[in-house]
Amino acid sequence: MTENITNDESKLSYPKKLLNRGTDSEGNVYQDLEDLWKKEVDGKDSLDDKWYKLADEYWKKVEPTVDGMLGGLSKVSPMDVVASKFFLQDFIKGSETRQPMKLDNALDCGAGIGRVTKEFLVPVGFNNVDLVEQNGLFLDKAKEIFKSEKKVQNFYAVGLQDFKFPKLYDCIWIQWVVGHLHDRDFIEFIKRCLDSLAPNGIVCIKDNVAKKAFVMDKEDNSVSRTEEHFKYLFEQAGCNIIKTMVQPNFPNNLFPVLMFALEKKK
Repeated sequence: MTENITNDESKLSYPKKLLNRGTDSEGNVYQDLEDLWKKEVDGKDSLDDKWYKLADEYWKKVEPTVDGMLGGLSKVSPMDVVASKFFLQDFIKGSETRQPMKLDNALDCGAGIGRVTKEFLVPVGFNNVDLVEQNGLFLDKAKEIFKSEKKVQNFYAVGLQDFKFPKLYDCIWIQWVVGHLHDRDFIEFIKRCLDSLAPNGIVCIKDNVAKKAFVMDKEDNSVSRTEEHFKYLFEQAGCNIIKTMVQPNFPNNLFPVLMFALEKKK
């Protein structure tokens, strides 16, 4: 369990360029990121009791279907998968400066019912794929989906903030889930990811990116961060960004989606 956290302990030394106003999905204004965490994380409760509990309660009401996983937007799944495959090809093939990535082990983080594993990680050729997902009902559905798929091996029912990596991975794929992590837990989780990479392995994050300022979603208790916010957190975690790519062909009324490939700073 995440330890108790007070407002003072939750503060990070945000650079001035990140201390801008943000909003929530109901139109309320936060003065800056420090104000966000001060209001959303009550110092009398632990993160588990407040921040993570609210998100968990939301997802327990969601149907274990692709449409449920994508908030009613299952139509974007094929476009999403094509772009993810394209993004990863440079690493699979290798280049003049980087050896081809091995395809021994991949980890699907915030896996839901396993859409990314089924449509992307297994088809691109990973020999073994593990899933980590907080919602046990989603994992039960994933086990049913993959009951005949020998390449899908382990199912871990735990939140990313508490996940302990069982082995080394060539690719750790993290999609549409880090918005549920408090900034401090985001940094610590990415540090653990980097320490759990096999030689020449990478961490990939694919997520919504707010255009001008962060947006707090009061329905599912998540934060959409700006690109600068992501980069600050990556820096705090000790990452090098080795590739970025914007998801193409998504509807204009959605947040832009950006992919980051990360490695540990040498």
